Amino acid sequence: MTPFAALVTGLLAGLFGSTHCVAMCGGIMAVLHGQVPRGRDRLAAGFHVGRLTSYLLLGLALTALGMLPERLLPAGSAPAMRVALGALLVLIALYIGLPGRFRDAFGGLAQPITRRVMPLFHRLLPADSWEKAVGLGLIWGLLPCGLLYSVLAAAWLLADPVPTIVMVLGFGLGTLPLLLGGGLALARIRSRIRAPWLRGSAAAVMAGTGLLVAAGPWLAHHSGHA
Repeated sequence: MTPFAALVTGLLAGLFGSTHCVAMCGGIMAVLHGQVPRGRDRLAAGFHVGRLTSYLLLGLALTALGMLPERLLPAGSAPAMRVALGALLVLIALYIGLPGRFRDAFGGLAQPITRRVMPLFHRLLPADSWEKAVGLGLIWGLLPCGLLYSVLAAAWLLADPVPTIVMVLGFGLGTLPLLLGGGLALARIRSRIRAPWLRGSAAAVMAGTGLLVAAGPWLAHHSGHA
């Protein structure tokens, strides 16, 4: 997968899957941003710097694991990993295209775990320094999230650090509009992201990317072009 395709995949997954993020992390958002004094936007940014750093470290660790099969498995394993990656992207596309009540239900499944993690956050509160803000973001990024785990699984199958960095950061940046928004702005953005035609278009783009990734070895063999 090229870095550009990885970026588009990450952004679409983050942006159109972020309604799930709001369902799962709404309480955390309220606690963290409620602790930031007025005019201290730098601290609020620290939460998301820490969160994206967690995503990136996890993605690179799994990419390193994904590179092991090149040494441990037969040479013919690479096409199978490509097919698996393509299938995973199609599954993420299906998730993006699901009606909102199903996506929110998936997000609600993690709320009991989120409540158990909240005491860790309170140990670093109040968030009155950059270090505490980043630390809280690091913990936030380690919360269980099915959509994030799907992106990390894609990073493992990519087994290439450059597309992994682009995809994981794209995913994190894609979640920012909803996780940064509030009040009326949040309601408007969420309403637009829920538009069926827009979600359907995003799902179609990602599914098409997955199919092309999976079919890459076959297309290269029959076209004579790498």
